[in-house]
Amino acid sequence: MITNGKYRHTYTATASDITPLYRLTPNAMLMYFQDSFARLMTIHHVAAFDIVKQHRMWVITEVHIDVQPTVTYWSEDFTVEIWVSELTSLRIYCDFRIVRKDRSTSGRLQGKNEQLIASGSSQWNILNLDTKRLETTDFLADKLTVVTELMTASHKKVRFPKLQSADMQMEHRATRLDLDFNFHVSNRSYVTIAMLTMPDEVLSTQTLSSLTVHWLHETYLDDTLTCSMSHTDDGNYLHTLTNSEGVVVCELMSRWQPQPEIPEVSEVLNRDL
Repeated sequence: MITNGKYRHTYTATASDITPLYRLTPNAMLMYFQDSFARLMTIHHVAAFDIVKQHRMWVITEVHIDVQPTVTYWSEDFTVEIWVSELTSLRIYCDFRIVRKDRSTSGRLQGKNEQLIASGSSQWNILNLDTKRLETTDFLADKLTVVTELMTASHKKVRFPKLQSADMQMEHRATRLDLDFNFHVSNRSYVTIAMLTMPDEVLSTQTLSSLTVHWLHETYLDDTLTCSMSHTDDGNYLHTLTNSEGVVVCELMSRWQPQPEIPEVSEVLNRDL
């Protein structure tokens, strides 16, 4: 449904979408946000399978997500809300929110209907499949509604510090499980690989509060990726993935916060099946 330029679609959380601490996984947030983007572009007849006929391809190059410590129940419905917040000659910015129904007593008393799970912004480009160069967004101007007043965050590029030394390093050889329908390593696979370098003591006691990702180069089946992680002075975790030639193909910055009280298992089951 599109209302005032904003598209909303409701999904149901599955067991694989939820961490042991009852939060949506980064992979799930990216997957459902990108699915909503695809649905919005499909409505406007500029989805991936539409523009491929023009030898064009959508490419996501950046995303930033602010994550709330919001419990997500198994089999519970949650909604992704997405809209185009800026359109430049070469870039399309889409902002988004992920929300669930507010079931708390305080929420009902204050007349709140939704509780925020995450919000963020993303940058997209159009790539010419023949030349492998970026194309202008001119053909999208009369198709997409831009809702500038609902920009959730600045679209200024986040500059990552250079990795000086690695606190942890691992290698990963790309398999078929990492590939998308274009036979590239999917953007979500990079995030999954990077998160493997997070210390167990952080994952068991803390919850993700923000994630920024820059996708820089394509990689393919059997390519070897080296992922290096460093805990920076300001408390962030910097994850850098390089290919066998030493080229950085993806970089991530994650930030974590202490885990609030973990609900009892019986409290996180949605009984309204």
